[in-house]
This record gives sequence, structure tokens and C-alpha cells, in this order.
Amino acid sequence: MIALFDFCSLHWILPWLLPFLLGLGLGWLLWGKFKSMVADLESEINNLKVRIRGLEGDLEACKSARLEAEGNVSLLKGRIREMEASIAAQGDKGTVSVSNTEKASFTAPVAPSVSVATGASSGDDKWLAAIGDNKLQIVEGIGPKMEEVLHANGIKTFSALAAATPSSLRDILNKYGDKYKIIDPATWPAQAKLAGDRKWNDLIQLQKTLDTGRSDTATDGNTDSKLEKWLIKAGVIRRWAQDDLKAVEGIGPKIEELLHNAGIKTWRALSETPVSRIQQILDAAGSKYALAVPGTWPQQAGLAADGKWDELQALQDSLNAGK
Repeated sequence: MIALFDFCSLHWILPWLLPFLLGLGLGWLLWGKFKSMVADLESEINNLKVRIRGLEGDLEACKSARLEAEGNVSLLKGRIREMEASIAAQGDKGTVSVSNTEKASFTAPVAPSVSVATGASSGDDKWLAAIGDNKLQIVEGIGPKMEEVLHANGIKTFSALAAATPSSLRDILNKYGDKYKIIDPATWPAQAKLAGDRKWNDLIQLQKTLDTGRSDTATDGNTDSKLEKWLIKAGVIRRWAQDDLKAVEGIGPKIEELLHNAGIKTWRALSETPVSRIQQILDAAGSKYALAVPGTWPQQAGLAADGKWDELQALQDSLNAGK
């Protein structure tokens, strides 16, 4: 007689062991697949993060380029206005000279929010074509309406205004009623004398001590100069914040960022950095900076740090993108 296998004689654990092992194996396979999926997703997330950082960097570069382009557009518009004014002023002579207005001068900041403009040296007046000898509105305290009043009373040039006395100017204002009583013309002849003598620096420094032209409310010398603001708006000069490395010909926003990352954040620091070290920084940033030639950068930065803006302008006039 054949003996059949008796499952009842098995230990009670054995009937449950096989399903457990099958479940364990299936779970292990599922976990392995899930772990692989997680690893793939994490890798994809990391790749996306890298792309996002790259896009953010491109966006910042685009923003910087846009701001720089807008500044250049404003500068060019100012130059166009200068040349149009020069053409209008000299058209009757049959000649037009704009060579002195095609070069932007600088303002040299003595603090992040305070600028001191440099004027033209004698024999090389860079601002005369833009200002002329009759733009009375650059005088602190004189606006369009007041300029019309002065013109109506025969004062149409800086020399005429410089020859007037504060009392004679007050007599003119009194003819137009009480609305001009608050105006103080005491400093107008002095300002006009400086403008007529083309002492632009001195005029700007004087205006920084005035409060809308008033002599009885002198300030600490930190107010804005009307002449300086007019020149900036016209695109004749540019305002550089203290230690803005872009004041150096050849340095743009991206190279400035490279120098900042390397610890070079001031004009003085750049002036004391060897050209070989600057070249190393550029080389490490990749081939896209291969065209940058930093040979004159320390020299330019030194002039900026010392406030020698006329010398810096003369040097940059001889350069091409810093070369």
C-alpha cells in the first residue's frame, strides 16, 4: 500500500514560510526597481537644478546687458542732442565742430552717493559745445521761467549775468510781483562768472554748498549740483559709483563679477594687482574672455582711485576696449 505525504505532520511554520519567502522576494524586486527610479529622478532633479542655475546666470547677464545698453542709449541720445545743438549754433558759420562733445567725461565719486565732476582743462574744453555761453538754466536757482524773465530784461549770457549785482537782479524780480520774493539771486553773478570763465569744477563745488541757489541756507557741500545733473542727463558725463570697476576701459559687468569673486572689489585693489594675476583670473574663466587685455587696468584703476579723472580720460581716449 502506497503511503501518501501527510501535510498534517509538517510543522505549523512551514506552510507559511513559502508565501513569506515569495512575498519577501517580490518586495525586494519592487524595492530595487523603486530605488532605481528614485535615483533616476534625483539625477534628473540635479540636472534641472544645474540648468536652472545656468539660466539664472544667463538672466542676470541679460539684465546687466540690458541696463548697460540702456545707459549707452541714453548716452548716445545725449550726444545726438549735443550735436544737434552744435549744428544749430554753428550752422550760420558753415562749419560744425563736435569733436569735443563726442567724448564723455567722468564724475569722480568721493562717496557711494556723492559725485564730483571733472571739468575741462584750459585749451581743451570738453563741455563748452554742450553748455555754450548762454544756458542760464545751469545756474542754481534759475529755471525756464526765470531764464525768460532775465532774457526779457536783457540778461542773456553768462557775462551779462556776472556783471549784474544782486540788488539789480532783485529789482528785476520785484517787477514781476510777490511770486518771486522767495527767490534769492545773491549767488547768480558768482555762478555765472565761473561758468563764463569755464571753471566748471569750481561751479559744481559752489553749487554743492547751495540749497536751490539760496545763499542764506548753505549746506555741508553734499547736495547735488544742477550743472552736474544737467550734464549727466545730457549724456556729456557719466556718474560712477565709488569703486565701480566698470569705470576702467575694458571691464564690463561679467569681468567685474569675476574680479569681485577673486577679492578685487575696489579701484585701489585693482591698481595694486599685477597684470599677470588678472590674466590668470580671466584664463580660469574660460575662452570667452580670451579677447580681454588687462595690461592697462591697474594703471586706469590707480588714476580712478586717485581722482585723476582728466588723466584717466586722456588715457582711455587712446585705448580700444582697454587695449
